[in-house]
Amino acid sequence: MPNMSEQLGPNDPQTPKDDLKLVSVESPVLNDSPVLISKVYNTEYEKAVVNTSLNPWSRRALKLYLIVIVGCLNAVSSGFDGSLMGGINAMNQYLDYFDYNGLGQSTGIVFMIYIVGNCVGSFFAGPITDLFGRRGGMFTGGIFVLIGSAVIVSAHNINAFMGGRFILGFGIAISTTAAPTWITELAPPQWRGRLGASYNSCFFIGSIPATGAMVGTVKMNSTWAWRLPLMLQVIPPVIIIGFVWFLPESPRWLVQKGEFDKARDILIEYHSDNGKTNPIIELQLREFKESIETKKAEAFWDYRPLFSTKNRRWRMLCLALMVNGQLAGNGLITYFLPAMMENAGVTSKQRQLVYNFANSILSAFGAFTGAAVTDKIGRRRRLYLGSFILACLLAIVAALSAKYGKVGNSNVNGANASITFIFLFGIAYSFTYTPLQALYCAEVMRQDMRGKGMAVHILISNCAGFVNTFANSVGLGKLGWKYYFVFVGWNSVASVLWFCFGVETNGRTLEELDQVFNAPWPARESSQQIKVVVKASGEVKDYE
Repeated sequence: MPNMSEQLGPNDPQTPKDDLKLVSVESPVLNDSPVLISKVYNTEYEKAVVNTSLNPWSRRALKLYLIVIVGCLNAVSSGFDGSLMGGINAMNQYLDYFDYNGLGQSTGIVFMIYIVGNCVGSFFAGPITDLFGRRGGMFTGGIFVLIGSAVIVSAHNINAFMGGRFILGFGIAISTTAAPTWITELAPPQWRGRLGASYNSCFFIGSIPATGAMVGTVKMNSTWAWRLPLMLQVIPPVIIIGFVWFLPESPRWLVQKGEFDKARDILIEYHSDNGKTNPIIELQLREFKESIETKKAEAFWDYRPLFSTKNRRWRMLCLALMVNGQLAGNGLITYFLPAMMENAGVTSKQRQLVYNFANSILSAFGAFTGAAVTDKIGRRRRLYLGSFILACLLAIVAALSAKYGKVGNSNVNGANASITFIFLFGIAYSFTYTPLQALYCAEVMRQDMRGKGMAVHILISNCAGFVNTFANSVGLGKLGWKYYFVFVGWNSVASVLWFCFGVETNGRTLEELDQVFNAPWPARESSQQIKVVVKASGEVKDYE
């Protein structure tokens, strides 16, 4: 029997989409009509997808990508900071100017003040995003990021430098709450995974030029060695502030504010090929009416509704589980790669910065690869398997560093093996967690929870960030490679937690997840698949 994809054109609205099949096999002819038997999560969703033509290379799709890129610049700002401070902390020009050592409590405070700004900003991020819209949140965050970046670049004493980092962290908290929320709510459900996952992967669009710039400026014998790279942080907020009001608002936020017609127009503009309605648009509009209530603004500081029902508490549990990504050991790589290189026998500052640059490129490869396959491989399995793999890789790094990272080590191959596994850990982490950090948290929230819920995610992540900055700095300084085993244990526990409590969000619209979270054990319910028959006519029905 000929394959269905050979009978139907690639743009035919009846062509089965790749998103359809988690497991898909060709079946015999039933009722004189070729079919596919597939395992799916939601029959109505799959029926809408199968009968909707959405060309990823159409004019409307390309326009949507450009719009999403502006939102992704918020992640670029965050990427600049992580890599810039990690590399600058290895520069003698920076350490001597502020009279700091590369490791220890003093330099940990400089990293920590950014986290403090993030934590304070998170209390404002949710209400601002809910009250003024997702675009308003990105604009407000961009203003603070621009001010903080300018203060840091021009700082002539440590107090000004730390003040700038506080303002920068404050702004990043607001922008990184609004931007992934906006992208997740705006994206077509068939593409939600790859577009939403691309957001946090753009961390490396900031990380790579930041680390690359430092390789060149480290040779300068002045404070411009670290000031010039820090100037890169000014670029993203300038673009965001300039373009954000020309972008479409989140259709779900508009429905929540009672502007259903505006939301419908946005869906038709960006979720279709021809500017006309289609089954996936009609499905979303119907679910909007059923699931999204028009609400008056809640009390600014009232976060109690996030925990008012079992459904909501389990959603918050899934959000809280993403803290595992912050405590997976990535803080050792992001902020303290130079120290890890010394543990592996690499003592040259220039060589450390080159390796830092190489690690950013390899990690970016892992992140964007992970983002590209997000709609195909889902979330839950990737998280529990990925956490286990990270535990194994970090244990190998610790063992190799113990043997070949001693002062005076002459075994070049051993040191290179240590560095190789550091890079492999970075790739595996970026594939597993980086694409999902923001996307997964936004997905598991109900519409009326999403703004404040994402702000809570920022707060939890930055509380964990204290470990990745202050504690890691002290721990590596005192324990060296032995400190890695703390995160080996954490990743092992995280793997079990994801398996038991993580909810699969793939293969459904955001509104359809309500049924999953209403189940007695949502993690198990979310992994249950339905066998369906997909006919050449576009009909989808449960397989009996």
